[in-house]
Amino acid sequence: MNPIRVGINARLLQSPSLRGWNRYTVNLLAELPGQGVEPVLYTDRPIHEGHLARLPAGSFAVRQAPPMRLLRWEHRWLPGACAEDGVALLHSPYNFGLPWSSPCPRVLTLHDAIGPLYHGRRRSWREHWGRAAARSRLAEWSSRVRAHKIITVSEHAKTDIVEHLGIPAAKVVVIAEAADPRFLAPVTAGDLARARGRHALAAPYVFYVGGWDERKRIPGLVRAFAAAGLAGVELVLAGGRDDERAALVELAEGLGVADRLHLLGWVEDEDLPALYAGALCFAYPSEYEGFGLQLCEAMAVGCPTLAARATSLPEVLGGGGETFELDELPALLRRVADDPSHRAELSRRARARASDFSWRRAAEQTAALYRDLVARG
Repeated sequence: MNPIRVGINARLLQSPSLRGWNRYTVNLLAELPGQGVEPVLYTDRPIHEGHLARLPAGSFAVRQAPPMRLLRWEHRWLPGACAEDGVALLHSPYNFGLPWSSPCPRVLTLHDAIGPLYHGRRRSWREHWGRAAARSRLAEWSSRVRAHKIITVSEHAKTDIVEHLGIPAAKVVVIAEAADPRFLAPVTAGDLARARGRHALAAPYVFYVGGWDERKRIPGLVRAFAAAGLAGVELVLAGGRDDERAALVELAEGLGVADRLHLLGWVEDEDLPALYAGALCFAYPSEYEGFGLQLCEAMAVGCPTLAARATSLPEVLGGGGETFELDELPALLRRVADDPSHRAELSRRARARASDFSWRRAAEQTAALYRDLVARG
């Protein structure tokens, strides 16, 4: 297999965050060299050293542009660098970030259609038509139109992209994500104790990690937890923003469960496997997801997993857990808390389903797409 040099728009890797798009990018880059791909990481700012440290040594090159405006970097400098470096293909993993033209084929990873389908319907006129929002929509439209192939992460996301964004189905390829490798390592009793101690968790708990915005339906999760009436059980919510805390505390107080609500805020990656593994279950009530990577994370550590019966979540969960409408969730929570044998069965199913996802498989499929596109010119 002849090596293939591929340019990667890596400018968002300047952030130390390893969530969302950056987690996807780093995990894919870590596996692509094993598939005969030589990545060249293009950026206009230094890439965070923590991300580079996760990539195989000597497997990649970094090329940073001198200071310039973003549009010039993306539409002039980036295509020129691709030509100078002789890359066979350019890939942007961020829903946007492709130049209008380049000397090589272009691939875009479009993780979902949440922006136009969900946020666009709920934003005010000012938010939707403001200058920044308009620029963002134009950049996303341009990348979609000018990509030769689009990778997305679920069949549900592909359906939305084809039906609502007008992208030809033949242009869209589904390549699923997977849990970060740290979730595949055994979680020890010491790991559990450290995570519990660090976050002051003494009682059994139902766990959630992710955003707390409207789409995630966290108030619905709090109401379901209160309705379940789980004596001695806590609800632990990780993620969210500080300005979202007060409304959840007020809701919990009105429902009489404020003393059993733990709002952890941001949680470091090193704690997440133990927080999943130590939970009675992971509950994910989101009403719209392109994939729902937290499901893979929970299943990988054997956490009983409950997910909303919405958009891509049943597709990703498969037989690895239970799906719900919000009014069904209290009963599911009671059964998980009260029935150890059912909890053990859900844990077994979660691990079995998690084995269907891997970054190596994602890299194999991505590299095959690269080679096919290059071969077809």
